[in-house]
Amino acid sequence: MRTTMMLGAFLLFLPICFSQSLPVTAPEQAAIIDRVVELLRDNYVFPEKANVIERELRKNIREGIYSSTLLLNAFLEHLNADLQRASGDKHLKINNNSRIVERIRREAEGKKEIPKGFLELLHRENFRLRKVEMLEGNIGYFKFDNFVELQFVREALRGAMDFLHESDAIILDLTDNGGGASETSDYLVSYFLRDSTTVGEWWVRKTGETTLSVTKHLPEVRQMLEVPLYILVGGQTASAAEGVAYTLQQFKRAVVIGEQSKGLGNPGELFPIDDRLFTMIPTILNKNSVTGTNWDGMGVTPDIKVEPAKALTRARVEALRRLAAMNSDGKEKFRYEFLAQGYESLLSIQKVPPGFGQACTGNYEGGRMVVSKDGALYFILGNIERKLSYMDDLTFLVEGRTDYHLRFPLHNGEVNHFEVLWFDDTMDKYRKLK
Repeated sequence: MRTTMMLGAFLLFLPICFSQSLPVTAPEQAAIIDRVVELLRDNYVFPEKANVIERELRKNIREGIYSSTLLLNAFLEHLNADLQRASGDKHLKINNNSRIVERIRREAEGKKEIPKGFLELLHRENFRLRKVEMLEGNIGYFKFDNFVELQFVREALRGAMDFLHESDAIILDLTDNGGGASETSDYLVSYFLRDSTTVGEWWVRKTGETTLSVTKHLPEVRQMLEVPLYILVGGQTASAAEGVAYTLQQFKRAVVIGEQSKGLGNPGELFPIDDRLFTMIPTILNKNSVTGTNWDGMGVTPDIKVEPAKALTRARVEALRRLAAMNSDGKEKFRYEFLAQGYESLLSIQKVPPGFGQACTGNYEGGRMVVSKDGALYFILGNIERKLSYMDDLTFLVEGRTDYHLRFPLHNGEVNHFEVLWFDDTMDKYRKLK
């Protein structure tokens, strides 16, 4: 199956950590490895890699590599490391949960069911949709941490996208998104690519058939085909989330910002190993129609590489600069550039020139003050105190305010007044009191 099962969605919420302290005998270890090898031979999308993995695991058994590993958690940790090293496939992992094994078997018999309490849990988690808001410059921001199956999340996801529809630019935050149902990720992609766009193909090992993946525009989807789009990724971005970033990046529809993603590129199925253990095995080869390959084992490479803590800020700068370039209205262009300059300064805080900070301190007209505390400057007006961060050109960014900056001109090495530089290209001036 191409999409994650409903059971897979359930796994997003359930910690897999049962009976990890139980001992595992050498015969039990061998039986587990035999079953894993059998499943890989019969189902793995890369048969040649299955052979490599088998040789590696058989060699480890002969050499007694696992014999000293008596506890289940230690054995699985060692075995999973060997699986991923031999295959280069981070999807290959053995998990321990007897309840999940039972559910996999029931679903294989056609007895699909919604686990008790699952829908309530989805609602409490807001379907893993974490934040949707409008940032300065009419930039829409949407952060969500998994692609829950479409049958459950459709209404909520549609509501979030409708909220973003009038945005002048959009930032999708997938930095903590571990993937999920490809049907849901396809639904999201349909907002940004034209109907009937062939985005890739899927080769299914079990049938040997290849099918095309084509965007389908649904009437409820209010497309945003021209809106500048930025996608944030990182080391936790995986599977279906990587698919969204990679697809929209390769079609030149989005700019990807952040760090290399996890590298889980091929969909698969869950298979029971015994009554307590199961594994996910990629059974479908996914190929992008632009590159002829995918991100498996490598991850999605960002167009703009930046550490996760700064990715959102960098995306805001990129979006604001793009909007400024697109706008012919002089005042609007200035406003976008002004906002971009402020956020850009947060990416690399400058040091205050020697002596300049002290020259700025003092009392100013209208009860305004600049004071130095703990090695930093603060702007005080009434009961409000805001930290100042140096930008450049004798100008400071004001904490919590994006609509103005403070500039302190020097005259013969002294500051006689400061200027409030507003985002609408106006200025106020306040004289320093003696």
